Amino acid sequence: MAHLGLIVLGQTPRPDLESIYRRHLPGAALSIMGALDGKPASAADKLAEAKGEYPLLVILQDGTTREISLYRLQPLLEETAAQLAAKGAQTAVLMCAGDFPDLKSPIPIVYPGRVVPAVVAGISRSHRIGIITPNPGQLAAAKAHWRQKGFAVKAAVASPKNPAELEEAAARMQDPELELVVLDCMGFGPEAARAFKSRCGRPVICPQSLVARVAAEVIGA
Repeated sequence: MAHLGLIVLGQTPRPDLESIYRRHLPGAALSIMGALDGKPASAADKLAEAKGEYPLLVILQDGTTREISLYRLQPLLEETAAQLAAKGAQTAVLMCAGDFPDLKSPIPIVYPGRVVPAVVAGISRSHRIGIITPNPGQLAAAKAHWRQKGFAVKAAVASPKNPAELEEAAARMQDPELELVVLDCMGFGPEAARAFKSRCGRPVICPQSLVARVAAEVIGA
């Protein structure tokens, strides 16, 4: 049986992620593990205190969030990849749309930060897009990432945990010059994408569901 692993930045359970991957991979085994699983909130607080140039939004088991540097998380994510491989996962998906370096891993990893720009480049004509990042600390890095891929970018910030912020960001994206908008965070689900599209009037790319479809192709499920 095909076996996919999901590497979560924070903690599990993540029923939102599990439901969408089970929908797209009904015949596959699915294992979900978080880089901070088993660690108390105080450990996440300590990691968050060590500021970094690329702070990622991390969701803990209790629903609260932290901003933790990519480079602080990297070794924990590599440990998680090894644990998923030991459980039998043949491939893993990193549940982050950011511009990640290669993780040391015994199994292949699907990086949304590479998959999504490639798909958008394939369907975009003008390369004028909007992006929504989950926290202000990621804004500069996200804009640079997309510009390096050849896109002209209009950016806004909205947390997937704050619907009011998402509505404000959608209002900012009511720009007829934008060809489409990317919800540039794996925390945004299809429901958020539909609401965002209704508000902004532009096509919206949801990496959470897009990457699930790609993963199903990769493992043949």
